[in-house]
Amino acid sequence: MNAGKRQWADVDWSDAWPVVGVHPGEAAPSAGRDALAADGCSVIFDLEPVATDADRHQAHLNNSAAVRMFNELRVAYVAAHLAPEWPQHLRRGGMTVVVRDLRVEYQSEALMDEQFVGSTRWAARRGKSGLVEHRLVEQTTARPVARAWVVQLHLGATGAVEAFPDWFWELIEATEGSPVPVIEDARQPWGPPG
Repeated sequence: MNAGKRQWADVDWSDAWPVVGVHPGEAAPSAGRDALAADGCSVIFDLEPVATDADRHQAHLNNSAAVRMFNELRVAYVAAHLAPEWPQHLRRGGMTVVVRDLRVEYQSEALMDEQFVGSTRWAARRGKSGLVEHRLVEQTTARPVARAWVVQLHLGATGAVEAFPDWFWELIEATEGSPVPVIEDARQPWGPPG
């Protein structure tokens, strides 16, 4: 085992909040939080832009800011609801979770001096993959800013895709308050017709 993996395996998960720009704890009452909750989101955080989110020539967020925020929301979800069990399980077994596909829809301009509310939820399961949905809205008006869909895969120690363990989905169900819908795995193979 290399030193990097050993260091991660030994992380003290009693303080699992390495998150940038996301406030720990439940989102404060706001129109943004209420709108996300009304849409069925159960894991909602307040967040704010960081200096690197700024477009150098305008007062709005740059194109990668929402993606950074969505990644931090995912880490916050893990830190608040799945740690230490899930991260320790991954590190002990030399496993990881990776992004297979990421789709972002930008819905409105977001300014650096605005505050935001974001959500993360496991929206579906299909085969060995899971679909994570992120939403970002302006805090006081609930104006939609961006939305993302992320296909995540669980890789075993050999690097092969493995099914997420059943107990992982039990943690997610406890966090979400309901089972994650299962979509039939009926994908067509990629490439030209044979």
